[in-house]
Amino acid sequence: MLWLRMVLVALRLTWPDLLAPWRSPLLRWRVATYGLLGAHGRPLHAEEVTPAHLVRFTLRHRAALLRFLRWAASL
Repeated sequence: MLWLRMVLVALRLTWPDLLAPWRSPLLRWRVATYGLLGAHGRPLHAEEVTPAHLVRFTLRHRAALLRFLRWAASL
C-alpha cells in the first residue's frame, strides 16, 4: 500500500508536466538548486536544464528521491 501512495504523491507533484517534466519551471529550479553542474563544471541555471540533465539527475539521486516519496506518502 505504501508504494501506491508513493506513486500517487509522485503523480500529484508532477501532474501539470507529467509527460514533459523538463518543462516544469519548479522542477527545473529544484534540480538547479540541488547543485547540478554543467559540462564545464559550473552550476546550471534553471533555464539550462535539459531533458538529459533531468534524466541523469533522476538516475543519480534515485535513492534520495525514493526516500522523499516514502516520507511524503507516510504523511
